[in-house]
Amino acid sequence: MLNAELLLQSVAKWNEARWKDMESIVDLQDQDLSDANFSGADLREADLSGACLKGSSFNGAILSDAHLCGADLSECDLSGAILWSTDLSGANFTKAILNGADLSGSDLENADFTAATIFGVDLTNANITGVKFHNADIWGTDFLESFLTNADFSGADLRGSDFTGAELTGADFSGANLNGVRFVGANIEGAKGLPDSLVDDSDWEREE
Repeated sequence: MLNAELLLQSVAKWNEARWKDMESIVDLQDQDLSDANFSGADLREADLSGACLKGSSFNGAILSDAHLCGADLSECDLSGAILWSTDLSGANFTKAILNGADLSGSDLENADFTAATIFGVDLTNANITGVKFHNADIWGTDFLESFLTNADFSGADLRGSDFTGAELTGADFSGANLNGVRFVGANIEGAKGLPDSLVDDSDWEREE
């Protein structure tokens, strides 16, 4: 039976049971799964809405098409995790690590990534409306064609990140490190904290 007890007991046993019955519904809503090791777990399409996952490890886990709306993922390690088209709206990623994770096409509206570490992450075509990245380390991350209306990047380190074709209306970059950042074809209307030269040139790229 696919339940929280089996997942906490053994990821290997969980995956074995999951692969035997991929049509099964995985309902882990509002579960307390904090400080656990779920590295490599197959949690695609799982419902983890409202779950407490604080401090847990999801290295290389598969969470594509999963539901984590309002989940607590603070201090989690999601390095290399696959989160394609995942519902992460309102989730808490404070101080989480997402190095090399793939969140392309995901819904992150109003999520909180304050002080998170986000190196080399793929956020292409994601809904990042109203997301907080305050004081986050976001090196070499792709925000291509993403929707970032009113996103808060204040104090973030964005070195080498790419916002080509992104929607950045009302975004806040106050105090952010923009070295090597690309804004080619991005809509920056009403964005704060950007150099005056960028306001007049949508093909702007900040030199190192």
